[in-house]
Amino acid sequence: MENPNLNPNPEANQLPEADSLPDGFVESSGAEPLKEAVTDYKEEKLLEPNSRPGVVIEDGGSSSSKLPETVGDRVESVAVANDGAAPGVVHVKEKSVEGEGSQTVASEETSVAGSSESNKKEASEVKRKNVKRTFKSEKEFLEFTLKYQQVISERDSAIAVRDKLESLCRELQRQNKLLMDECKRVSTEGQNLRLDLSNKFQDAIKEVSSKLEEQKDECISQLKENEMLKTKLKQLVDQYTLSEQQHAQQLKQKSLELQLADLKLQQHEEKLKQEQSQMKLYAEQVAQLLATEKNLRLQLTADGEKFQQFQEALLKSNEVFETFKQEIEKMAKSIKELKKENTFLKSKCEKSDVTLIELADERERLKKQLERTRNQKEKLESLCRSLQAERKTNSNSSPNSAGANTSDSVPV
Repeated sequence: MENPNLNPNPEANQLPEADSLPDGFVESSGAEPLKEAVTDYKEEKLLEPNSRPGVVIEDGGSSSSKLPETVGDRVESVAVANDGAAPGVVHVKEKSVEGEGSQTVASEETSVAGSSESNKKEASEVKRKNVKRTFKSEKEFLEFTLKYQQVISERDSAIAVRDKLESLCRELQRQNKLLMDECKRVSTEGQNLRLDLSNKFQDAIKEVSSKLEEQKDECISQLKENEMLKTKLKQLVDQYTLSEQQHAQQLKQKSLELQLADLKLQQHEEKLKQEQSQMKLYAEQVAQLLATEKNLRLQLTADGEKFQQFQEALLKSNEVFETFKQEIEKMAKSIKELKKENTFLKSKCEKSDVTLIELADERERLKKQLERTRNQKEKLESLCRSLQAERKTNSNSSPNSAGANTSDSVPV
């Protein structure tokens, strides 16, 4: 007789195969191209900050301070030229005009001195403002590079964590396969043992029945022996059932362990998804920062072109001023010659009144020439002032536009 407990449940003994596991447990060949793409992206991002033209961070603002120094030097040269030209004109007026002209000379001296001082103050203020602006722009650029490096380091750490999780998943898959192989081996061994025991039991029963038929005299003794065998068989069956229960408990424990491993893997997959979403956000922020950087570069080029145009205008104004200065020197030479002639005429004044009348006419003519030169000088000064005003407006407009663009940028 066969024991019904010997037929195991095939569905309970069988374990899930490797093909039935979720996609995250199977090794994928698409991990290596992703790494290569990530490394290429990192290298492109690291090369861009080094290719920045026109700004030097280590010098501490030395490159930015050179631009306003050239403009300030030119303004100071104009002021010095005005200071050098004013005493010559005043001296001519003192020599040519006596008595009533002394008061006008003093007023002109004070006005020229005040204008030169105001020009120097304006030049110093322009220098100071330009230096402050360049320092601010360099500080903003340093902060931007630091934030960019932090984003790259966070991205690299996330990639390293992802690689570690993938390696852990592969190890868990390998361990699961080993456990499944062991479970299959144990189940096959148990089935073989059951079959062997059942075959032996059937053979023993056949032998006993044949002996009973052959030996009827020894039935009583054989019955006793059969009872003993039955008890032994019962003990064996009990032991076999206990072993089956133990195997079932072990299988349950292993199934629970597999379920726990599945839950852990699901948690790791969720973490990977969250990290991938964070990586996408970081990539969008980096793209926005690159767009703002391009806009700032375009604005810097436009400001450089405006500054070159302004320098050309200053050069033209300096050339006009030099020509005017040469004309003034020529007039001063002519005035000296006229003074010599006046002294010569004064010596002859006592001889004839006609010569005095001629000298008076020449004096009036010289006054007219002086008035003309003064008018020309005032016109040139007005032109210089207008150029300085335009320079101030240009310098004020360039930092305002830079400040607006920096306020539009998104903080990291």
